[in-house]
Amino acid sequence: MSGTPLMSSMSPIITRRDCFGAAMVVAIGSASRSLRAAVPARPPVLYVSHGAPIFAVNDPARIAELRAWGARLPKPRGILAMTPHYGTRRLEVGATGRGFAMYDLPEGIKRRVPPGLTYDTPPSEALAGRVDALLGSGAPLPRGDRRGFDHTTWMPLKCLIPDADVPVIELAYPYVREADAFAIGRKLAPLRDEGILFVASGGMTHNLAAMDLGAEPPAWTREFDAWASERMAARDADALIDWRAKAPAVNLAHPDDGGHYRVLLVALGMALAGGDARVSFPVTGFEATMSKRSAELA
Repeated sequence: MSGTPLMSSMSPIITRRDCFGAAMVVAIGSASRSLRAAVPARPPVLYVSHGAPIFAVNDPARIAELRAWGARLPKPRGILAMTPHYGTRRLEVGATGRGFAMYDLPEGIKRRVPPGLTYDTPPSEALAGRVDALLGSGAPLPRGDRRGFDHTTWMPLKCLIPDADVPVIELAYPYVREADAFAIGRKLAPLRDEGILFVASGGMTHNLAAMDLGAEPPAWTREFDAWASERMAARDADALIDWRAKAPAVNLAHPDDGGHYRVLLVALGMALAGGDARVSFPVTGFEATMSKRSAELA
């Protein structure tokens, strides 16, 4: 017979089994890629010096700093926030459900904040359940009875994560010893592997009695800010925990209970649970007498 044969004696014969095997390899490879894509990037831990509300929503430079920082963060699956403005004498989780912005401000300041700002987030019950599992000793933590996010939570988040498209829940700042605050952070560390971003909203210095919007930053705020920067860069947890004894100008930098600093210790415990962390300062400088220093621990 003339002409080219359809298949020579040396040509491979492709069987039904071969086709099925190839299809399985493709399917398994596709599923593997999908699973890798589903694993969230491990988010850092943030400490944000939130500043005064009039800066957080009215100062274009301040807003731009936070937005630039937020744009560099991996997309979280949820956000756990802590602020000293929501403090309790027990471990407590804020009200669950859909989140929204509370205008919990003194009237004089509220008049200077644009009306109608919102931060509406998806339901947070599942995230609250994970916090219960890590901190609740086998039982759910008590739930707070106030509704909505404190302004020191939603104002920074509105700049950092403007889409408000992931669940957010507040964990009340507990009035505990510094070492215990650090230990709480260590217990929360597994949340990072689940894609949860922890945001401690405080202030590296916080002396409202000395606040003067027209003044240069005084020596005491610069000294405390420099000390905190050095100790954080060195990951010196012992000094940062024993800050009342080790830091300079401590009674001027934090003449109150130190809550605006102490939320940092929860963040440190969470970040250092694995043994070490990279420390960077995406926002630095001063707003009058208050340090703006904010930290990212990865």
